[in-house]
Amino acid sequence: MSELRLPSINQVTLSGRLAQDPEFRITDGGHPRLSARLAVNRNYRDRDGQWQSEASFFNIVLWQKLAEVHADRLHKGTPVVASGRLRSYSWRDEEEQPHSVVDVQVRTLQVLERGAAASGDGDASQVEEADEAEELEVAA
Repeated sequence: MSELRLPSINQVTLSGRLAQDPEFRITDGGHPRLSARLAVNRNYRDRDGQWQSEASFFNIVLWQKLAEVHADRLHKGTPVVASGRLRSYSWRDEEEQPHSVVDVQVRTLQVLERGAAASGDGDASQVEEADEAEELEVAA
């Protein structure tokens, strides 16, 4: 019997609002890094037929040019679509307590707000150009 080879797929896309203002910093290695928490809501009907809502929170991390471009544009409440890969890591603190984190290493980020164009200060062509500029891709 031959060995089954599974493809390695690690891809996630989330849509939600930033739950906090992002934190921008330059790492010790000189790399721009932007991190934030993304709130993703889920609405569903419970057993009694009543609508319920729950929120899940995810750590997202943007690197390099993507981090620099969005550092001054993102704020708490900004609606975004983030696509990337999951990354998990573990460590022990000074008291030898284990910790682990899973975050989304964002490759593309689409901002769903339109700034000045949404308020009527721009024509349709400017809105389209703004939409196209919202999505940037960075090689991971």
